[in-house]
Amino acid sequence: MAVRDQLSTDDETIAAILARDGVLRSAWARILAARCREAAELSDPGSLVQLVTRLKGAAGWVETAMVQQSLAPTPAVVIERELLGAPAEQARATPGLVRAMAAASVLDAWRDEPLPLLSTIDGTGERVDDNWCAGRLLALPDAAGCAADPQWLLSGVWPGAVDREALDALRNWVLPNPWPLLLAVIGYVQETWAAEGRGGLLLELPQGQSPHHPSEVQVLVAGADGAEVLCGSLGGLVLGLLRRRGMRFFPREPDEAALNALLSPLIGELLRRRVWHFHEALSGQQGQYGLSPGFSDACYRISGTRSLGRNARALRSAIREQAQLWRLDWQGRVDNAFSGSLRAAGTAS
Repeated sequence: MAVRDQLSTDDETIAAILARDGVLRSAWARILAARCREAAELSDPGSLVQLVTRLKGAAGWVETAMVQQSLAPTPAVVIERELLGAPAEQARATPGLVRAMAAASVLDAWRDEPLPLLSTIDGTGERVDDNWCAGRLLALPDAAGCAADPQWLLSGVWPGAVDREALDALRNWVLPNPWPLLLAVIGYVQETWAAEGRGGLLLELPQGQSPHHPSEVQVLVAGADGAEVLCGSLGGLVLGLLRRRGMRFFPREPDEAALNALLSPLIGELLRRRVWHFHEALSGQQGQYGLSPGFSDACYRISGTRSLGRNARALRSAIREQAQLWRLDWQGRVDNAFSGSLRAAGTAS
């Protein structure tokens, strides 16, 4: 999945996997060697530099193939047309071929690295840290009910009756569904962090938006002195969190804006089911999201403390660390800008 994000299409991903075959890789490398020779003959040396840079680790394979450089067709013309849109020796296939070979070099570098051992997913959702571990795939909210094996992919289905009791909502809807669970744990982190009286995490709704259909939820992180810093959006927090946990999205990696759009209906559902609550603000201020009082109480009962407390320590720590890292990064940018201003003022004087 990490390599897939570097490629334009699923077909290029298949080409990258096929390029690990020695015979096909050699054939494609000699074609790219011929393209490098063509670039070297141009008056602008930047063309060759750009091509070699885009090849990344595959540049070594291409260098080895320089003595066999040729634009002769390969025996895999049919496969190339299907995956690259044209035979590999044709110029319009070159960009996709370069991306596929570069990705193949990454796969080759990982060949001797052992994959993390993954346990099957706990369908009840109670073993939170076991489910939310390095190497796990998380289905995007719009991929709910996908055909992938639920034993290995974190996914869930949102529709269903609304539980009248908060404890039932925790057991029947939040824990078995990864996205409601993740946002519930973020709310839990908000509460426990605020209780310490040393910093905190705030989720605010920009003015002019509907609490049930926000286009973006702003994330503010407070320091020990209580000063709040706007660090980004909820989608950005989740993206950073998954990177920190060594997890990936399925079937694609969204950007921050796309993930915010996917989270919008989920936030409305959290409010409808009284898992989250929206706190209206005074005039001129922004409203905030947090756990609803009833759901918060359920989190501190035996089953709640076991699932969201003891069994989710690593996930809660990762959420808090990501928020703190965001704030430190912001402070570093401010310090650098201030230092730059002082240097500029000194030079001017």
